[in-house]
Amino acid sequence: MVNIGESLARASKTLILREPFYGLFLVGLNKVFRDDIPTAGVSKNGIGVQLSINTGFFNSLNDKQRMGVLKHELLHISFGHLVMRDLYTNHKLFNIAADLEINQYIHNDYLPEGGITIETFPELDLPERAGTKKYYELLE
Repeated sequence: MVNIGESLARASKTLILREPFYGLFLVGLNKVFRDDIPTAGVSKNGIGVQLSINTGFFNSLNDKQRMGVLKHELLHISFGHLVMRDLYTNHKLFNIAADLEINQYIHNDYLPEGGITIETFPELDLPERAGTKKYYELLE
């Protein structure tokens, strides 16, 4: 069985070395492992931010996908999605729109299977890098 703490530490170290910007956010996060969430997520935690990771999900990923998931969650923070979320009534739709925005900054090899991209909705012909607000409006 893979040690989740070691897997997270290895993926974190690799991400920080390859893309140091994300280290700024990553080192300050409270990190918890939870089995009551399907994948991973970031949330407000007092005056800080918490990274929650489903152990089974994270262990099922390859090394690239683990780094991609970390980068994905860190992009939610750096794009201000934790604050923006409160401005929208449909939080599920907001999360899809936010994922559409940030996953464009992650190479497809680093996205886990089922990661939402603009190609997920070919019938909408979504513009590239249009932003969460625009994707939310187009998805409505």
